Amino acid sequence: MYDGVKAMIDKEKELRGPAVKKEEPQTICGANLKKPEDITGFPIFPVATKSLLMKCLTPEIWEKYKNSKDKHGFSFKAAILSGC
Repeated sequence: MYDGVKAMIDKEKELRGPAVKKEEPQTICGANLKKPEDITGFPIFPVATKSLLMKCLTPEIWEKYKNSKDKHGFSFKAAILSGC
C-alpha cells in the first residue's frame, strides 16, 4: 500500500510541473491571459493541461529568456502565451 500511495504522490508532483521558489512571481495560465505582457512571472499551468510547454519550461529557462525577443521582435512571452 505504501508504494501505491508514494506513486500517487510522485504522479501529482509530476503533473504540477517543475518546482518554483515561493518568492518568485507566478502567473496562472489560462483564458485570463489576453496578451504576452500579462505574463508577469513564471507560468503555472492548470493540472489538466496537456501542453508540452508545461513539461519543458523550467524556472531556469524562464529566467534566462523571459525578456528576450528574436530578430523580428517576437517575444519569448508571446511564445509562452501560445502554449497556455
